Amino acid sequence: MVSGRTLGYLLKRLGAGVFIVWAVTFLVFVLLQIAPGSPADILLSGGVVTEEMRRTVVEQYNLNEPWYVQYLLWLRDVVTGDLGYSFAQQRPVATLIADRWAITAQIVTLSMVLATLMSIPTGIVAGYKHGSSLDRLLTVVAIVGVSVPVFVSGVLAILAFSFHINVIPSSGAGSGVIGRLTHLFVPSLLLGGMIGALMFRMMRSGMRDVLEKDYMETCVAMGLPTRKVVVKHAAINALAPVLTVSGLWIGFLIVYAMVVEYVFGMGGLGRLIIHAVQAQDAPVVLAGTIITAVVFVISNIVVDFLYTKIDPRVAIGGQP
Repeated sequence: MVSGRTLGYLLKRLGAGVFIVWAVTFLVFVLLQIAPGSPADILLSGGVVTEEMRRTVVEQYNLNEPWYVQYLLWLRDVVTGDLGYSFAQQRPVATLIADRWAITAQIVTLSMVLATLMSIPTGIVAGYKHGSSLDRLLTVVAIVGVSVPVFVSGVLAILAFSFHINVIPSSGAGSGVIGRLTHLFVPSLLLGGMIGALMFRMMRSGMRDVLEKDYMETCVAMGLPTRKVVVKHAAINALAPVLTVSGLWIGFLIVYAMVVEYVFGMGGLGRLIIHAVQAQDAPVVLAGTIITAVVFVISNIVVDFLYTKIDPRVAIGGQP
C-alpha cells in the first residue's frame, strides 16, 4: 500500500512534471514560429500553387491566426489525444510515431542494460582496488568512452564491423528477434558504453568514499567476509548516487539515440524527428518533444521513488 505521504509526494512531482512538459512544448513552438519558412510552403510544395489554394490551406490549419492562438488550438487537440497531421508526409502524427517508437525504445532499453552491466561491476572492482593497475586501466577506458562522440564512434563501428569485417549490417533495424538484436547490438553498445563510462566513474568514486567510512572498518573488525563487506554494504551504499542521476541518463539516451539512428539508418523516432526538423514539420517536432519530455519526467520520478527504497535514510519529499 502507498501511504498518503507518498501519494502526496508523487502527485506533487506529477504536477511539476506536467508544468515542465508544457514549458518545453511552449518553448519549442515559439522557436518553430520564428524559424524561417512557412508551413503553407511545405503543404503546397511539389506543384503549381494558386492564391486560392494557399488561402484554403492557411485557413484549414489555422495559419492565419496569431501564434499564441495556434498554440492554444494545438494544445487543445493534444489534450484530447490528437497530435495533428504531418505537414511533410500528410499522415497522422500518431500513426508515424506508432510505426517507429519501438525501435527507439529498444535501443534505449538495451543501451541502459548494457551500461549497467558494464559499469556497476567494474566500478565496484575499481573502487575496491583503488590505485592498482586494473583501476588505472578501467579509468582510462572510461575516459575514452566519455570523450569519443557517439556519431564518431558510430561511423568507425560501421567502417570496422560492416565494411572491413562484415559481421554486422551497416543500416536498417532488421526483422525477427535475432535480426533485430543483430542490428541493435552495436548501436546500443556504443550508447551504453558512453553512459556506462559516466556510471563507472560515479560508482568508482562512491565506492572509494564508502570504503573510507568508519562503519566499513567496523565491519572488517567484526570479521565479516571481505566479499560481503564490499558487495552487501559498500556497493549498495555507493549505488544510491548512481541511481539518483540515472533518470537524467535515460533522457540523454533518448536524445543520443536520435543521432545513432541517423548514423545507422534506422527508422526510429530519432530519424523521424531529425527529418521533421529539416522539413520544418512542426506537428512531428512537437510530438517528439512531448514524448521525450514525458519519458524524461516519468523516469526521474520513478528513480527518486526507488532511491528512497534503496536508502531508507532518505525520506519522501525530503522530510525526516
